[in-house]
Amino acid sequence: MVTSQARLNLLSDQIKSPELADAIEHLEKLTRQLRDNAFEISLIPIESMVTRLKRLIRDLASELNKEVNFIAEGTETELDKTIIENLNDPLMHIFRNAIDHGIEDAETRKKNGKAAIGTIKLKSFYSGTNVIIQIIDDGKGINPEVIRQKAIEKELISEDDILSQAAIFDLITQPGFSTASSITDISGRGVGMDVVKKNIQKIQGELLIESKAGRGTTFTLKLPLTLSIIDGLIVSVENTPYIIPIQNIDKIRPITHSYLKETFNNTIVLDNEQLPYIYLRERFAISSAAPAREQVVVVYYENQKLGIVIDKVEKQSQVVVKSIGQRFHHLDIISGASILGNGKVALVLDTNKIISTIGK
Repeated sequence: MVTSQARLNLLSDQIKSPELADAIEHLEKLTRQLRDNAFEISLIPIESMVTRLKRLIRDLASELNKEVNFIAEGTETELDKTIIENLNDPLMHIFRNAIDHGIEDAETRKKNGKAAIGTIKLKSFYSGTNVIIQIIDDGKGINPEVIRQKAIEKELISEDDILSQAAIFDLITQPGFSTASSITDISGRGVGMDVVKKNIQKIQGELLIESKAGRGTTFTLKLPLTLSIIDGLIVSVENTPYIIPIQNIDKIRPITHSYLKETFNNTIVLDNEQLPYIYLRERFAISSAAPAREQVVVVYYENQKLGIVIDKVEKQSQVVVKSIGQRFHHLDIISGASILGNGKVALVLDTNKIISTIGK
């Protein structure tokens, strides 16, 4: 219905009839209202997962002779049913890890001046157009130096590499990475943190890890409210359309191609602010001549900003996002595709991934 609406808008622009434009604008309002109602029907509370998690924690704690207190906050927070279904396995694995490797036994906890009973908290809340889920434990935490040494052993990094603490913890999610001296029945079932991260990325989510040695670990999952329909800015490069999610855009500025040619280290100055940028013509190996005047779409993620240089901005539109399938899973800066009103396929740019890639 959303795609048909886009087709009607396109026809209205071509025919230029005020009466038709008025009727289509009214229809668009109704379509948007129906879309919002459909979303509300498909949203279910996180509470639906809590019973299963409680049972898992009770059984594992009993098996490992540990005492664990489980606290759930914000379980009324709602998510798309599809996302909830895809979250079950990653959450189960994170909880298994927390109980098996994080929470210490009662004696060790007492020696370290902690309560004999360990605590694991599931906390969820809304943040803009996202839902944040945190799994917080008060266990032994992760020692960044142990992670670093293991990564050097496995040749994931070299001795000379200088990494932030967040980057060191992110190494845990690399394929085959494990600091466990032995595989257990609880958490060593061939499903590592790399698979957990991959499953979260499949639903366009992000996984962040924070930890303090001796104090505990926090796993933060940043998830979209829904996967199916987004408000997007349709842009073009060499007459090929691409979509940038509106929610991630800070501003749009014109820029001359001659200025870009003079820049150093892919950095530009916009509104007295120095920004790194990605040039899509270069990234997608387009060899034809660029227009004299291009556009910079400034996007943000967490506390970072990045300019994406495109040929021109076409329009803003609601788009239905479809998966591009396993064949293209290696294209990590593309999160999906959409069929536009004119029948063309437009790829959806994953701006969070682009910023993460440039940052690394």
